Amino acid sequence: MIEIYLDENLSEYVADALNSLNKGYFRDIAVFSTKLKFGKGAKDEQIIPAIGKAKGILLTKDLNINRTRAQYDLCLQYKLGVFFLKPTKGLDRHWEIVKMLLNNWELIIEKIKDERFPFGYEIPMRGKMRKL
Repeated sequence: MIEIYLDENLSEYVADALNSLNKGYFRDIAVFSTKLKFGKGAKDEQIIPAIGKAKGILLTKDLNINRTRAQYDLCLQYKLGVFFLKPTKGLDRHWEIVKMLLNNWELIIEKIKDERFPFGYEIPMRGKMRKL
């Protein structure tokens, strides 16, 4: 079972919806909300090792994880796969992010299954996913 964790800046309802949609197509994928799994406001320094130990994947809008040396090092240490959602300014409302996730979901699953850990990808609102 592959575990995907949506950072708390993404709604826990999105995790529930993705789980429902996956049932017919990606039965080996489980989607969790970090807010529900680790508690609201849990620090990245707590979340990253826990997801890494579960051999999970993190989906987040927090590009600072890739830029903050200590958090980046934790991602490497725990061999974490991370997808950074990069919505266009002004289009970073909840519904736009949901559409962005759905439009890229099959590619996200493909990358998870094919990529060697650790890895990172940036998903822009428009354009192609790019490896970091």
